[in-house]
Amino acid sequence: MTRVLRYPKSLLSAVILLAGLVMGVVLQDDLFGNYLLWFGGLLILIPLTLLFGVVALVVFLWKRCIGKFLTYGLIIGCSSIVSVNLFMETGSWINRWKVDAVEIYVARAVPVLDQIKQKKGAYPAKLPTDILGEPPELLRDDGDYSATRSSFCFEYVDEPAEWAGGEGAIEFDNTNREWKDE
Repeated sequence: MTRVLRYPKSLLSAVILLAGLVMGVVLQDDLFGNYLLWFGGLLILIPLTLLFGVVALVVFLWKRCIGKFLTYGLIIGCSSIVSVNLFMETGSWINRWKVDAVEIYVARAVPVLDQIKQKKGAYPAKLPTDILGEPPELLRDDGDYSATRSSFCFEYVDEPAEWAGGEGAIEFDNTNREWKDE
């Protein structure tokens, strides 16, 4: 048993935390599933960690022989709880970064679209990507730009907003020049 556990406990914690970070990056597009995993993980990991902690304390105080195995269990449990939280936060950070990219792109696009309307009398039917560049991922993959003669609209689907109780369809209101969750 001691041969298997012959590496620093900090290395074990680092590997578990890194696994949470990597899962957050890889699975960031499936945030609803991530939330379910997070809640399920905490419901299992917190009681398990508390159990390991109590057993490790009892064994340490009484026998001092199995304490090393239980200490590793406690380290794995605590590291796993932190790893699950790191997993969720990473997905949230990436989603916030994507939403910020959309807001910056639209803020840059609005004056250009207004100039085109002023020159031609109508908003363009398609985005002038030669001037603005390609839209960010959320607009490109899960969103759209549409225009009529007198108005335009940017919209995209934000899965975390949908999961939090909104419709998840985020739309830029041309009239008030603000974003709204439909």
